[in-house]
Amino acid sequence: MESGSFRPLYLILVPAILVAAGILGFYTFRSAREHTQLGEQTIAQSLLSVAQHRVESIERYIDVADRTIARLVDPNDSSTLDTEWLPQSSTQTPGITSVLLIDQDGNLIQWASRQDKKARRAFLRIFRQQLVESLELDSPEPHLLRHSHEQITGTSYLLSYRAYATLAGQITYIVAHHDTRYLVDQVFPMMFVADETAPLYNIVDEGNHVVFGPDLSEVGVYTVAHRFPTTLYRWRLQVAPRQAALLQAQGRSLMRGETALPLMSFAIILLSAVFFIYAAEKERRLNVLKSELMANVSHELKTPLSVVRMFADMLRSGRVPNEERRVEYLDIICRESERLTSLIDNMLDFSALEGGKGPYHLRRGDIGDAVDRALDAFRYRSEQDGVEIHLQREEELPPVLIDPEAIALAVINLLDNAVKYGGQTPVELELTTKRSSVDVAVRDHGPGIPSDSLRRVFERFYRGPHANPTRGSGIGLSLVKNIAQAHGGRAWAKNAAGGGAVVGFSIPIAGG
Repeated sequence: MESGSFRPLYLILVPAILVAAGILGFYTFRSAREHTQLGEQTIAQSLLSVAQHRVESIERYIDVADRTIARLVDPNDSSTLDTEWLPQSSTQTPGITSVLLIDQDGNLIQWASRQDKKARRAFLRIFRQQLVESLELDSPEPHLLRHSHEQITGTSYLLSYRAYATLAGQITYIVAHHDTRYLVDQVFPMMFVADETAPLYNIVDEGNHVVFGPDLSEVGVYTVAHRFPTTLYRWRLQVAPRQAALLQAQGRSLMRGETALPLMSFAIILLSAVFFIYAAEKERRLNVLKSELMANVSHELKTPLSVVRMFADMLRSGRVPNEERRVEYLDIICRESERLTSLIDNMLDFSALEGGKGPYHLRRGDIGDAVDRALDAFRYRSEQDGVEIHLQREEELPPVLIDPEAIALAVINLLDNAVKYGGQTPVELELTTKRSSVDVAVRDHGPGIPSDSLRRVFERFYRGPHANPTRGSGIGLSLVKNIAQAHGGRAWAKNAAGGGAVVGFSIPIAGG
C-alpha cells in the first residue's frame, strides 16, 4: 500500500492529536482554578434534588389528607361532615380545620369545623368575602383535585377542592381548609430533622419572609430554591449545605475534574489512533479486493476472447462440417460477445463512479421502456442458459426521472445475478407502483441469500457464497445500488417467503 494514500488521514489526525494534547495541558492547568465553580454546580444539582424530594414529601402529606376527606365525605349526603369526618378529624386529618360543601356558584351548602366559635366565624367571613373568589368554579372537572393558596392580612390560607356530580344532577364542591400554622409548627419540624450532616432548610413566602427555619441570606450562592408546584405554590423551599458537606463536595469535584479532563483528552488521542489503524486495515482489504477484481476480470475477459477467437478461426479456415455447425459456432461467438459487452459496460461505469464522475443524464420517461430494452438485450443470454424470464408489470406506470441506459444496465445486472445464483430456476421480473416510487424487483427460485450476506450484497467486489464457482466481477449489484441512489432511490435485497432471493431497486415518481 502506498504511503500517499494515507496523506489525507495524516492531515486530519495529526492536528487532532495536537489539539487533544493542547486540551490536556490547558484543562489540567485550569482545573485547579475552576474546581470552586465545578463544586458549586455539583452542590447545586445535589441540593436541587434534595429540595424536590422534600417538596414532594410535603405535597404527598397534603394529598393524603385530601384523599381522606374524599373518602369520608359524601357530596350527596351533607350529614357525613358531622357524622363521618368531624369525629375522626383529629386523628385522620389533623391538619384540616374545616370542610365545606358549596355549589357551582360558590354558595355554602353545609360545613363543619374543628375550630372554636370565634375562629369559625372569622374563617367563614374570610371565605365568603375573599377566598371563594380564588376558586376556579366556572369550568368544573369532576374528581380533579385543585388547590388555592392565598396570603390575606398576613395569614396564609390553603384550600383544596374537588368537583362532584351529585345524584340530583348538580355540581357540588368539597372544599378542605388546611391549617398552614399546623404544617409549620407540627409537620415541617418532623420532615426537616436537623443534624450535623443534613443541609439547612427554610421556607419563605413571595416577599422572602421566612415562614419556617433559619435565615439563609448569608449563605449566598450556595442556596437552592424550589417552589411548591401545586399546593403551597406561594411558598418555596430553600436548601443550603453545611460547611463540611460543602468542602467535601468541592474536594470530590476537584478530583473528578482533574482526573476526567486528562482522561478525556487521552481518550481522544486513543480513538484517533484506533481510527487510523481501522482506516489502514480497511484500505488494505480494499486493495486485496481490487486485486481479486483484476484477477476475475482478466479471467472473464480471457475465456470468452479465447472462445471467440477459436470459433472465428474455424469459420475462417472453412473447418466446418456442415451448415448446422456453422450456425452453432456463430451463436457461440454472439453469446460470448454479449458476455464481453456486459463486462466491459460494467467496468466502464464502475471506473466512472470511482473517479467521482456523474455518468447519468436524467430525463422524464417511462421506466417500463428501459426495462423492456434490458429484457430484449438479455433474452438471448437467458435462452442460451435455458432460464425462463417472466415479466409482470402494470399497464400504465407513472413517469419517473431516469437515465434509460443506466436503468437498463441495472436491470441486466439484476437478471444476470438471478441467473448466476438461481440454479437455472425461472426468474420473475416485476414492476410495481408504490405510493411514491416505482419498484423493479427480480426474483429467482434458488437457495436464497445467507443471512450474513444480506447486508453485504451491494458492497463493491463482494461475491456471495455459492456451492459451485460462479463467474463475475463482484461489481454488478454495486452498480445497481449506485444507479438507484443517483436516481434518488434505493436498492434492496431480501429472501422470498417461498424460497429464492428478491433483489431490486426503487425510483421516485416524478412530481408535476
